[in-house]
Amino acid sequence: MQKKHIVVLMGGLSSEHDVSISSGRQVMESLNRDLYDITPVTITRDGHWQFPNGPAVSLYEAVAELKRLCTDCVFIALHGQFGEDGRLQGMLDLLGLPYTSSGCTASALAMDKVLCKAVVREAGIRVADHMNISRKVWAADPEAVVAAVGKRLGFPCVMKPPCQGSSVGISIPSNVEAFRKAFPDVMQYGTSVMVEQFVKGTEVTCAVLEADDSKPAMALPVTEIRPVTSAYFDYEAKYTPGASLEITPAEIAPEVAAEVQAMAVRVHEIVGCGIWSRSDFMIGPDGPVWIEVNTIPGMTPTSLFPQGAAAIGISYPQFIQKLIEAAIARHERGRERL
Repeated sequence: MQKKHIVVLMGGLSSEHDVSISSGRQVMESLNRDLYDITPVTITRDGHWQFPNGPAVSLYEAVAELKRLCTDCVFIALHGQFGEDGRLQGMLDLLGLPYTSSGCTASALAMDKVLCKAVVREAGIRVADHMNISRKVWAADPEAVVAAVGKRLGFPCVMKPPCQGSSVGISIPSNVEAFRKAFPDVMQYGTSVMVEQFVKGTEVTCAVLEADDSKPAMALPVTEIRPVTSAYFDYEAKYTPGASLEITPAEIAPEVAAEVQAMAVRVHEIVGCGIWSRSDFMIGPDGPVWIEVNTIPGMTPTSLFPQGAAAIGISYPQFIQKLIEAAIARHERGRERL
């Protein structure tokens, strides 16, 4: 059987560059060399594409190189903007290249936490109340913003950039003064700050795998997250080995786990995700509250999706292979419909 040529794309322009490099390297180490020829490609922080044994080239030159390599599938190990937000997916669609993530529309929607939450809420999924505060509104009257947040959401609350991942920029101010201090720090990651109601409870995540279009999307076992060195699951708690306890399956009531799994699959379908996704939840006094969906979850040694797959007997190399096969099969079905 002829080997397929896989390009593993990592790095990127976002604040998650280093996480992406770790994900990409893990994928590279796990790909079956008997099945695949592999080309690692790193997108530098300034947007150039580094192919093996050559100088970094512009995007325009990179497009030609992708075609010259006769790429059978692009494994996207990028996270955040310009990798997970639909722009890259749209380019690969135009080039006619299969890729291992949700399509352009779902990727763009999932990356915008404000818009995505509106769509998910409309479908009847329980979400935390929130406010989205622009730079202009804050600059015009910070005290009015603080008063509005206190009245509607209360303190503590959760502040986050609406278009970032990996918990980049998140803050949980416990009072008005902490909120005032944190706002400029969170604002540096975008043009607005999303402020969410704080849900006190158990943090869990649930991966969804859709490796076969002929079968329904499948929820993997729920993982419970217990930060050890941080007050919440921040960047360091996510990517520092030992900084969090990640328990799969989660130590929660079976009926609650089933509800989380059903919600994760429903969100996967509502947003239009493909192949794989992972939804994050807080289990509060009234049950699970959906927080956000990730269309390219981390693939580092400490990442959560591989843990969920392992819990049902899918090894990391098998999981990677499933994503690639699903991407190629999806592309072939798309060509048949043209």
